[in-house]
Amino acid sequence: MKNRIYNILIFMTGILLLSSATSIKLEQRNSKLNVKLNEVASYIPVRDTINLEVSEASVAWHMDHIYLMVNQLHKALKYSNESNYKAEPNQTRDYVFTSNTLPRGKVTAPESVSPKGNLTIKTLQMHYDEALATAEKLAALAEKKHFNHPMLGTMNRDETIKFLTIHTEHHLKIIRDILKKE
Repeated sequence: MKNRIYNILIFMTGILLLSSATSIKLEQRNSKLNVKLNEVASYIPVRDTINLEVSEASVAWHMDHIYLMVNQLHKALKYSNESNYKAEPNQTRDYVFTSNTLPRGKVTAPESVSPKGNLTIKTLQMHYDEALATAEKLAALAEKKHFNHPMLGTMNRDETIKFLTIHTEHHLKIIRDILKKE
């Protein structure tokens, strides 16, 4: 009887440790995204900078695009039906997730995440605040919440957080290149 109780306690402890490790890993991903969003916000003073050799868009466009992506993908996840989620292999996603990079100039941003109009400090600050709050909410969504990317396929919550982190870094690299002195 004692051995049985002992085995049950060890088993339960193992489950708790695995659950904690998964939670910690998810928090680390969210933390990486938050750090990147904070870096994006640091470029507000140079938001109007354009370098046509790097991008036709200004720093502000890239900043707002990042914020819009975080906010739109959260909505897509939030309103998805978990019972419809089906994990499917995708070689392009595997490449992106393994390399932690997106190739430049291969995809055009959809209309829903393409910034429009004059991107003022107020607009950027408002979208940043929303994206930061939204990033915090991502981990609270159910794991099988999902969205379908036209090239990377269906991604669940954790894959979406990873994608957002990679996507944000992709645009941060473009911003850094725009700002490089010749």
